Amino acid sequence: MEDFLKEFSENIKLEKNYSLNTVSAYGTDVKLFIDYLKKDISVCSLEEVTEIEIKGYLSKIYETVKKTSLARKVESIKSFFGFLEKKHLISHNPAFLLELPKVEKKLPFFLTSKEADFLLNNYFDAALKWHKRGSNKHFEIIRNDLILEFLYGSGLRVSELIAVKKTDLELSGGYVRILGKGSKQRIVPLTQITVKKIKTWFDYLDRIRLTPQAGYLIINKKGLHLTRRTIHRVVKESMAITGQFKNISPHSLRHSFATNLLDNGADLRSIQDMLGHSNLSTTEKYTHLSLKKLIDVYNKSHPLSGHK
Repeated sequence: MEDFLKEFSENIKLEKNYSLNTVSAYGTDVKLFIDYLKKDISVCSLEEVTEIEIKGYLSKIYETVKKTSLARKVESIKSFFGFLEKKHLISHNPAFLLELPKVEKKLPFFLTSKEADFLLNNYFDAALKWHKRGSNKHFEIIRNDLILEFLYGSGLRVSELIAVKKTDLELSGGYVRILGKGSKQRIVPLTQITVKKIKTWFDYLDRIRLTPQAGYLIINKKGLHLTRRTIHRVVKESMAITGQFKNISPHSLRHSFATNLLDNGADLRSIQDMLGHSNLSTTEKYTHLSLKKLIDVYNKSHPLSGHK
């Protein structure tokens, strides 16, 4: 069964063009299901699997995983058996009638433009005081200041930011080339402040004679690109450092980027292109977040709003 899993992973990676993170998650989901078949119910052939075995597994893990994770696991199993059926590796598809559980869509958290401006305008000086000037933290402060500016200024995913190389940047043109989900390339604008902070970062690296390995932009003191975990820590710490104490993530800054663009008149199609969403429906969730715009329309239009 593990041999089929390897073929499946290669298929969704190469033919379906899934991201490495998705391939890894699907592979893990299916591996856990196969382990359940072999160890818990002694099923050693995929031909023996029926809808009953699949539902038995889902019932077992139902209470231990989040609904979003459960939905992905169902999708992973459906994709796996769909692949096996398409390749004629099984005679029937036991997951064909399996339905995805409904997941309540929560509105993502974001910073208002005022909150985001406060973060970006105050982080550098606040971080110097936080770490104290003599603590040899200048490297991290300059880099982390750039990370925050980049995430909010261009709305990148964490995986996209850590993959940016110097050769991807067009500072004179004010944009960066991004290789996003599904290996799709797109052009994302850079703010003038982001460009300025990138140049400051490069000048600093020259002064300390540190050459990034493989040409990555965001690096550690060894010249290696950062991990996703480090980026998450930087963003969370930035709230405490600037005294805002909000529970945000790098994705919160991406949501802030999109929501604040929408509030200031950007159209959904342009935002979709900048975020790298395949479907406009994914971008449309930001219309629910744009409370400021909704209230402005109400105040201008409703006769009882008191703002006439």
